[in-house]
Amino acid sequence: MLEVRGLEARYGRIPALQGIDLRVGAAELVALVGANGAGKSTLLRALSGVQPASGEIFFENENLTKASSERRVALGLLHVPEGRQVFGPLCVEDNLRLGAYRRGRAALARSLERVYALFPALAERRRHAAGTLSGGQQQMLAIGRALMGEPRLLLLDEPSMGLAPRLVAEIFACVRALRAADTSVLLVEQNARAALAIADRGYVLETGRIVMTGTGSELAADAGVRAAYLGF
Repeated sequence: MLEVRGLEARYGRIPALQGIDLRVGAAELVALVGANGAGKSTLLRALSGVQPASGEIFFENENLTKASSERRVALGLLHVPEGRQVFGPLCVEDNLRLGAYRRGRAALARSLERVYALFPALAERRRHAAGTLSGGQQQMLAIGRALMGEPRLLLLDEPSMGLAPRLVAEIFACVRALRAADTSVLLVEQNARAALAIADRGYVLETGRIVMTGTGSELAADAGVRAAYLGF
């Protein structure tokens, strides 16, 4: 579904991504792990068109290297950024509706029903301002807003950041459910243990370069990955 070839990005003179080759298959969950500052979020931003980058990005055989962010969204490449970034003064349902700005009324209603079924807590608070939600509920809202656009591939950046363990488990259960429903997911996650446990495949990123790839279980069992990212 997604193929990246030789992707590079810079912040001024500082290289952030260097020769990234990566792929995500249909209905596949791929984890991207690495230390803070390794370039994980930059990679997702480059894929969604927010971060200028060189190289080649193909999505379902269409070259998106120079495509606008709007074009990428229209094709089903949607990004849930780090830090949730919900519209605090707007109610939950208005936040969700913003995710479906390209779609008709009937499709919007179907997507709202799907999101509320996936996240019952959002249905209960649909008329509440997004800024009054808990951190976990705001993360659910950020994911739900992306789902309103009917993604073919979801770029998910640090969904467990700052959440209590119980909420982390809920968020990862949601990610598994999305994959089971044939939505491909590229997951950036500081909690490498949890990410690799649910991933079909994974990549390890260090200082802007991919240094290792394998199945989720292979990476979780690798001594170097365990020492660097899993804490044992």
